[in-house]
Amino acid sequence: MPATNEMNKFSAACDNFSLTISTKKTEVMFQPAPRNLYHEPSISVKRQNLQAVETFTYLGSTLSRTATTNLEINNRIAKASSAFERLRSKVWERRGISIDTKLKVYRAVVLTILFYGSETWITYRRHEKTLNHFHLRCIRNLFHIRWQDSP
Repeated sequence: MPATNEMNKFSAACDNFSLTISTKKTEVMFQPAPRNLYHEPSISVKRQNLQAVETFTYLGSTLSRTATTNLEINNRIAKASSAFERLRSKVWERRGISIDTKLKVYRAVVLTILFYGSETWITYRRHEKTLNHFHLRCIRNLFHIRWQDSP
């Protein structure tokens, strides 16, 4: 198998520089080409098999073996929602802060978290609807507009 051969070469190169590959911390993930069957990878380092995973987080972005952005978008919404809620008592509900300042904080904090890494996403209409729904919910919350208030 080519992946195992490449891993053996990498392991040998690490040995040359007295580096150690932690087999407990190292995971592998295989993303098959579209419409191809998934085969769980079997890659080992010094006769120890590496754990195959469905998803993993790298630099704050969630990658999945299905190569879809559904999980990543849901994770970004969860993180942005958490940030929004943490700012509720400190910013959103403070009377001394102008709405203009609150919107600047919203753009700088919540939207930045929401769209982190989005330049690599392949988005479809359903993703745009989900993101827009979250955004509008936050804006309605900032302006204290309840759904019952809409015409």
